[in-house]
Amino acid sequence: MNITHIDARGGNVEPELAALREKLSPRGDVVSHAGRQRTMDVFGEPLSPQQVVERVCRDVAQRGAAAVLEYSKKFDGADFQSADQLRVSAEELAAAHAQADPEFLATIRRIRDNIREFQSAILHSDVEVTRPGVSLRQRYVPLARAGLCVPGGAAAYPSTVLMTAVPAQTAGVKQLAVVAPPTKFGANNPDLLATCHELGIDEVYRVGGAQGVAALAFGIEGLPKVDKIVGP
Repeated sequence: MNITHIDARGGNVEPELAALREKLSPRGDVVSHAGRQRTMDVFGEPLSPQQVVERVCRDVAQRGAAAVLEYSKKFDGADFQSADQLRVSAEELAAAHAQADPEFLATIRRIRDNIREFQSAILHSDVEVTRPGVSLRQRYVPLARAGLCVPGGAAAYPSTVLMTAVPAQTAGVKQLAVVAPPTKFGANNPDLLATCHELGIDEVYRVGGAQGVAALAFGIEGLPKVDKIVGP
């Protein structure tokens, strides 16, 4: 995998940044003809993106893993037979890491260290104010569990794993669950899996879209709910 570097020290980089924004930030309110047709095929009526998300989330909250499996098949063509098939095995993660390009892993480690250095510098410290007969303390306690949503439509995004996982780990979050669509750029992508393994993440699930977010929020069979959900 080639990771694009834009060096802002070398002059005007605005054209490069503009091109990158244009590529990665399509308007969320624009629905293509194919998107409208897919909505009709799945739901039988012309729903807005917000209505689609609301319906999927409500369905996952009510039916759990069965709804997640159903939407994964309808939206992504993933024919999982049971909820346990959603999770990427430890063996798959280790194999992806073992087969990864050493230069790629070196880049991942360098980026991880840079993020960790900055996040460590901005960590909040506990505050205590003591007066005669009274002591007031404000404590910063890490969440127990966080969910990381990683896209996987047009390209693979190990960068999203880094920019969400490393701050959480630096803050002391012990349990991280990654969800990514079951596509070649998502949870089936070797570089993405290698990055997760490098960062010590052992919970990776092949589920994306609104059903993935809902699974994290409500919890389903084999995927306990999280305290916070982050992602692009």
